[in-house]
Amino acid sequence: MAYRVALASSDGIVVNRHFGKADTFLVFEQKNNDFEYIEKRMVTPCCVGGNHADGGFDEAAKALADCSAVVVGKIGSGAADYLNARGFEVYEAPFPVNAVLKELIRERGI
Repeated sequence: MAYRVALASSDGIVVNRHFGKADTFLVFEQKNNDFEYIEKRMVTPCCVGGNHADGGFDEAAKALADCSAVVVGKIGSGAADYLNARGFEVYEAPFPVNAVLKELIRERGI
C-alpha cells in the first residue's frame, strides 16, 4: 500500500482543524522523496455541538482507510486511541501543510 497522509485543513495552507470538527482532509501520497497532492475528501464532522455523533469515528476512518497517517491541529485522546487501534499514525501538528510534509519526509528518511 502506498504511504498516504490525510491532513485536516480548512484552507489548504495550514493544518488547522480539530479531528472531531474537521469536514475536509487533504490527501497526499508519498512519491519518491516528496509528497504529491491526491485529492480533497469531505467527511461529516465527528463532533456535533460538543458531543460525538453516532458512528462519526467509523465514518471518518472509513473515508481515510487508504491513508497511513492522519495529521490534525488537535485531537482528543479517545479519538487518537480509536485511530491508532485501526492502524493509523496520528500526529498533532498545527503548522503549515508544506512544513508538515517536509517533516514527514525527514522523519521517514525518504
